[in-house]
Amino acid sequence: MDLILERLGVEEGVIRRFRQEKITPDIISLMSLYDFNCLGVNDKTTIMKLRVECVCYRSNP
Repeated sequence: MDLILERLGVEEGVIRRFRQEKITPDIISLMSLYDFNCLGVNDKTTIMKLRVECVCYRSNP
């Protein structure tokens, strides 16, 4: 998950929060805008890119 976030240019603090909350690519598609905002991701374009990128890494397609 860290590599995906780094590739999208997400700040280190946000990456750390994703790690602390144990957010995986499987969870991303289930998260709301509120969830992303709570984790520090407020840009809708970044959220959409993250969702699209994580589709490739889900364990249950």
